[in-house]
Amino acid sequence: MSQPSADASDLSGAAIESLQELLSAGSVPPGPSKGLSSLEGYEILYKGLSEIRNAVLAVSAGDLAYPIQMKGYLSGAIKSMQASLRHLTWQTKAIASGDYTQRVDFMGEFSVAFNEMVRQLDETMRDLRLSEENLKKTARTDPLTGVNNRGYFLELFLAEIERSRRYSRMLSVLMLDVDHFKSVNDARGHAAGDEALRCFTGVFHISGLRQNDFSGRLGGEEFAIVLPETPLQAAAEAAERLRANVDKTPVTYDNQTFFITASIGVSQFRTGDDLESLLNRADNAMYDAKKTGRNRVCILL
Repeated sequence: MSQPSADASDLSGAAIESLQELLSAGSVPPGPSKGLSSLEGYEILYKGLSEIRNAVLAVSAGDLAYPIQMKGYLSGAIKSMQASLRHLTWQTKAIASGDYTQRVDFMGEFSVAFNEMVRQLDETMRDLRLSEENLKKTARTDPLTGVNNRGYFLELFLAEIERSRRYSRMLSVLMLDVDHFKSVNDARGHAAGDEALRCFTGVFHISGLRQNDFSGRLGGEEFAIVLPETPLQAAAEAAERLRANVDKTPVTYDNQTFFITASIGVSQFRTGDDLESLLNRADNAMYDAKKTGRNRVCILL
């Protein structure tokens, strides 16, 4: 068997050193060594390893668009990794925009950790949204009766007045007051009075009010209901239904049952009205109902 010549052995060793430097050194020559070009297959191997090295460095630096011209198993694996990371980048941007349905299934243990992170993030955001909604509701709601509190009711009412002005739409308002409410508190206690108010506002929901009608507690036992796009006569009919339902609905507290009644005033938006003037007119109508016997509906044009 013939032995390799000393020159061939030297070239092979130099080629191995050149390839090792290519794969391990921080800075390498821009191309294969000219002195090794006579060694069969050296330049092809050098260029291939160089392309793989540069592609891996590009990916590690975040460049997922680095072009790989070389064909073969290793280059294909790197291309697949580039594609997976590009898709992962897209998914991460989707998650950042609020899409928590994204899941990864192509990166082994990383997929498990990533998917669990997204699941927990989704759960946290749902909890935050729920907390925000609860805080908004608390800020807008009367805690005893569950209807709108005075501030939020007036905010909604002002918006309806502006719509009525702008589009020449009808708008009516009811002012309601529980009759002899002080007597309920004095005779039965404030807890019974609270239950009477809850029962009173519960009647609102069974008296044919529409989805766009809204109510609010203005203070104590005084409430208001706004009826958008409703003429005066229809508002008076709605008020009468409310009055009748309040009159016949029992209040039960501490194993005792009693009844309450309500006086209701009705008025309709007219040219030149603002929130205060319209409320005052409905309020005056309500006091007319009280002065003329209570448990009745009065209208003030």
